[in-house]
Amino acid sequence: MELRTDKIRACFDRKIGNFTELWNLSTNTNYVRCAPRDPLIELYGLKNGERVKLSGHISDVAEAPDALILSYDSFGEYDISAKVTCRCEQDRLVFSAEICNHSTIDVTEILMPHLGGIYLGNGQKDYLIYPHHAGDKTEDPVYNYAENRMTFWRGCSVPFEDIYRREINYCGLASMSWMYYYNSCGGFYIGSHDPRFPVTGVIAETSGDRENPWMAFAFRKYFRIKQGETYQTGDYVVCLSDKDWHYGSKVYREYIAPYLDFDHNPEYLQNEYALNQCYNFKRTGKVEHTFKDIPAMFEAGKAWGARHMFIASWNRTGFDSFYPEYYPDMELGSAMEFRRGLEYVRNHGGMSTLYINARIFDLKSDFHKLVGEKMAMRNEKGEMYRETYGPEHFTVNCPSDTLWREYLLDTAEFCVKAYGCDGIYLDQLASAEPFPCYCSEHTHDNIGEFNNGYVYVLKNLLERLRAYNPNAYIMTENCGDIYGSYTWGNLTWNGAEYDEHYNVFKYTFPEFTQVNMVNPRSWAEEKDRPEWFRKDLHRAITLGSILWLGITSRLRPEDSAYHDYGMMATAFRGNLQPLLKHAQYLDDLWLENVPNQCFASCWALENGEKLVILANDSTQDVSFRMKDLHGSIFKDTKSMDTAIRDSSMIGTDPITITVPQGQLSYFLLQ
Repeated sequence: MELRTDKIRACFDRKIGNFTELWNLSTNTNYVRCAPRDPLIELYGLKNGERVKLSGHISDVAEAPDALILSYDSFGEYDISAKVTCRCEQDRLVFSAEICNHSTIDVTEILMPHLGGIYLGNGQKDYLIYPHHAGDKTEDPVYNYAENRMTFWRGCSVPFEDIYRREINYCGLASMSWMYYYNSCGGFYIGSHDPRFPVTGVIAETSGDRENPWMAFAFRKYFRIKQGETYQTGDYVVCLSDKDWHYGSKVYREYIAPYLDFDHNPEYLQNEYALNQCYNFKRTGKVEHTFKDIPAMFEAGKAWGARHMFIASWNRTGFDSFYPEYYPDMELGSAMEFRRGLEYVRNHGGMSTLYINARIFDLKSDFHKLVGEKMAMRNEKGEMYRETYGPEHFTVNCPSDTLWREYLLDTAEFCVKAYGCDGIYLDQLASAEPFPCYCSEHTHDNIGEFNNGYVYVLKNLLERLRAYNPNAYIMTENCGDIYGSYTWGNLTWNGAEYDEHYNVFKYTFPEFTQVNMVNPRSWAEEKDRPEWFRKDLHRAITLGSILWLGITSRLRPEDSAYHDYGMMATAFRGNLQPLLKHAQYLDDLWLENVPNQCFASCWALENGEKLVILANDSTQDVSFRMKDLHGSIFKDTKSMDTAIRDSSMIGTDPITITVPQGQLSYFLLQ
């Protein structure tokens, strides 16, 4: 059974229950190299509180113009029916399903479309774009997901039966709901296009077998379908192309952009390029600064050009402790001393953001038994979700339940009203993983509404804050596409060695502001920290991100390995901001073969000029060959600490730029 356009051909095997051929006709390539391991659709249900897998039986396959309709009359022993439709449209397949539950078991998870046996390597380098935080880019994912990606703190691949699986939930740990697998000859896009935004597992699998290499991709939606109920899955889109991951980014943005607000922040925030992060009030029971120190800490940041003071560890017992009891810690000073410190910041041309955690409840809090247990999310067995950070243990609050949602809103609003800060930072909101909540006593209608709970929080909080201050804003930890409509500043952290490729989220949503951690990596070997520091700075600057600087903690004058270079780099970033504030980020559009040890970005300016920012982290001079810039001439060139040699610019066609080793530079062309 076959679906076909002039761009793709897809063949379905009823016996296997899946597509055994996916032909990209523009390259005459079949992406399916071996029979898929799993059926196209699987369901999971709850039986006596236990999770059970439900495999379907195909009763009929109907062919319609440009579509296949697969009918399932049962799933195992259960009277559950499904109708899966696959439509063919130009270079894409569009899947959807209707599931009817006539049984006594509740369906809780829908896993589809599960497409497998796919391999694009074939002697060429292949890559997988995966939406972990601001984006991962993994070379040779078939092997690396099995061999080198199981040591991540979270978001890792894990052994699953006889294969390896990486699965993270959207929207949070997964910032978007799409993946892109590609090499120099072809690309495979798969995305969940469901504007209801349920909790959705983003699944990439690999054989891990060099003799039989393949990838598989799927999505898992969490929705409880009770007896007598019917559920429509929404659309899933698969595209076959001859393009790299930027095409997948455009397909996904085309779907989700109508649901997002890209113009919701005041103009003055366009001038920001650095912030002074102050986690150094009270940590692990130790007082490092008090509220009386706020003016001096603010002035230290201003010396770097950072007028934005970000304050954490101000609450009772300090950072990562006694959440969500957000009251000024008495050992740091009184509430009025705290307010006077923030007034100083504002009266001296600055802005302040206060940290609160949007997710967790400390088990040792006096209020956990009384309130925390009511707020806690519950798994399918009725157990509270638990998490540990440092020595402290927490339960996870349910954002789609009224009790926690309103408490969080009131807490954040009170911070602005009582202490006079300009913005609120909601830690973990777009970073830690969303889960389904099975608590029947909560106010949510279904188990997968976590994301919509936080959308409600962000939308209403922004309205409340701007009732006091029209220029107020919200920041979150890490990225979530649906959350970006209400935030300014998404803190993307430089974690352990993930395959970080922040370009993915930046290119898909250039309107959303990333804040990149650039502090020295405390977990790295001490001898390697200066090099990592430079790399993190260079990446953030070429991306046009806000620099997250620990000016009074990690970058003091006595921190000689970092202070001077960090200050110069921040000044260089500040000089770029007038150019970047209304520019369009284009990733590496005009550059060919950017070396692995370099960071680069291209920007289209409002006046038609072109900006290229380059950082050479290698130990030798590097030349960049530029494309599609015929007739362009150099208008301005600057580097961070030395003048760029005139001989490094060759104004021929094609243009070639040479950047000296260790140099951070920009080139403006017209």
